Amino acid sequence: MTATAITNEKIDAEVVLTCSVCRSDRIQKVDPDFNFCRCDSCGYVFDSPRPSFAQISAFYSQTGKYDTWLNEEHARDMLWKRRLKKLSQHSSKGRLLDIGAGYGQFLHLAQSFFSEVHGTEVSESAVALAKEKYGLSLRVGPIEDLDLPRQSFDTITLFHVLEHVPDPGMLVSRCHALLRAQGMLVIAVPNDVLAWTSKVKKIGNGLGLKSFQKFSPKLGISRAGASREIHLSHFTPTVLRRLLENSGLRIIEEALDPYYVSSGIRLFLDRTYYVLHRFLHATLKINRYDTIWMVARKP
Repeated sequence: MTATAITNEKIDAEVVLTCSVCRSDRIQKVDPDFNFCRCDSCGYVFDSPRPSFAQISAFYSQTGKYDTWLNEEHARDMLWKRRLKKLSQHSSKGRLLDIGAGYGQFLHLAQSFFSEVHGTEVSESAVALAKEKYGLSLRVGPIEDLDLPRQSFDTITLFHVLEHVPDPGMLVSRCHALLRAQGMLVIAVPNDVLAWTSKVKKIGNGLGLKSFQKFSPKLGISRAGASREIHLSHFTPTVLRRLLENSGLRIIEEALDPYYVSSGIRLFLDRTYYVLHRFLHATLKINRYDTIWMVARKP
């Protein structure tokens, strides 16, 4: 089943009526042709109608879904080590829970840093691969449905997961409940509403360029399932900050996620682009990079 097939099949199965960030019902259509809506109260952008959780789970459970990741194993090792280095600036050794762990590459590397590592994943193929490749036993299913003890983790990570889930507010609240006092939640998400790359995609669409027609002419974002990913939410730093604070967490770091997976000259270019945006963020307090990195602590 292709990404397009999942998008088109029963796309009207789920219509969102209230905002997941602030629970307002003041919802407006931003781009009906691409199913994009925005909350008038807080600015949260999301897809509605959208694919169901069952469709998303099936999409990410397809055979061969993680073949590209496996082929990029060395570059992805470098990515996870960059993230571990950023994470270690705040985290104390203890129990780690990685939600949406994929096939477990991050958890494999994190075992030397934390006393215990645990992971969850909705993709059955990824869970099987994690067991085969790293000997990791991941929990299968959404974290809201799993029976995990409250206040049992020192660190919870959500690396490019929050944009996939039906209710980000519920997920963050669940993380709050699972964290111990002074526990830390680390989140990385796309910054596709404000990123320069989204502006370029809008321009390309406006010029009628064929390769840009899959992007919204108003937001520069592709429809859920029109690419290799299904994103239901589209965050800005302000909206993500509000979501975390509404859940009772205190922001301790707001930065950029060094998400690039590359090698050779492409690695040099990606790193240079990242460093440029880090400088802009540090000096002007603006984020026009492709990603958001945010760390919050439970009081």
